[in-house]
Amino acid sequence: MRAIIISHEPSPPESPVEIHRFIFQIETEFGDSSNQQISLRTAQVIVDKLPGPGAFAKMLRAIVTTDRARYDSLLSRTFLRDKDDHELAFERDRGEVCA
Repeated sequence: MRAIIISHEPSPPESPVEIHRFIFQIETEFGDSSNQQISLRTAQVIVDKLPGPGAFAKMLRAIVTTDRARYDSLLSRTFLRDKDDHELAFERDRGEVCA
């Protein structure tokens, strides 16, 4: 699995900073990919609950720990799953997530 940060959108002026959105692409081992988005606030909540060195968890940690003024440095950054990671994988035949 791999996660790539494609872009980010600042919060509207009247909104709190935590609404800042990041658009990213997830690519699976099966060649599937999809574009998603996540707000800074959601990333902050999820990052503490994700175990291990998976690609998605690494991406969220990078988002949460990067200073606002440096969000552009995250663009095109690619996060890969470590080889020894036991990250959940999608079983195509059964259409479910398994360990």
